[in-house]
Amino acid sequence: MKLRKKQSRAVLRARSRRGHPGRSNRWFTVAVVLVVLVGAFGVYFTVADRHSASASGPQVGEHWHAAVAAYVCGTWLPNPGEFENSRANAAIRAGIHTHGDGFIHIHPFTSAEAGRNATFGEFLKYGGWTVTSDSLKLWSGPTADPTQTEWKNGDRCPDEAGNAGKGKPGKVVFEVDCKVVTGDPSDRPLRDQEILAVGFVAKGDTMPVPPNAASAPSNDGAPSGAINKKSCTPTAVDNPGVTDTTVGAATPTTAPADATSSTTTK
Repeated sequence: MKLRKKQSRAVLRARSRRGHPGRSNRWFTVAVVLVVLVGAFGVYFTVADRHSASASGPQVGEHWHAAVAAYVCGTWLPNPGEFENSRANAAIRAGIHTHGDGFIHIHPFTSAEAGRNATFGEFLKYGGWTVTSDSLKLWSGPTADPTQTEWKNGDRCPDEAGNAGKGKPGKVVFEVDCKVVTGDPSDRPLRDQEILAVGFVAKGDTMPVPPNAASAPSNDGAPSGAINKKSCTPTAVDNPGVTDTTVGAATPTTAPADATSSTTTK
């Protein structure tokens, strides 16, 4: 009897050491499923991040264009002057630059200027200018005073016969596709085929449609068709290159670049 009890205990101990095959198989299956799920989620979020980055701005290798113009005290300024390297440091290539054609050419060279980093402020920084919600530091001044390139809310436009404003105080205005946008313009993400306009507008005045709103950027190896925003097309008075006010009837404008244009390596 004692022998049987000892044998029974020995068998139980042996089974305990071996464990239960069914239970082990279940845990193995659960572990495999978890590993597969973790891998699947990792792939999903990686792809989602890539799509999100692409949607948030231009990536290295892409080439976008956005029209840009500035309106101060009743006159449109000449186009910002050409640069392809940062004006503050010529050793830095600017993947967000202009050819003096009234367009921002957006083709990031590095991730530091791609995606969400591709902003209007990045373009301005490379060019040596600044724009905030209440101040401007631009490449030129208005016809009445070309030397006055800095403006802040409350400043008065030059008092000159025939000049819009005539000494009235003004304020900074920022428009995208001819619609007023609030906030700091420098934070604005750049988008393909948009029309950006900054201005210092005297009380009672408004910005007209930018001169290059229906023009095309200079040909630099990327698609360069006219932007042609249906609700933002200039008249022939605004843009001498426009022969008709209907969409699609524009040719590139020849507005002069500013006096500070620099020659750089293409």
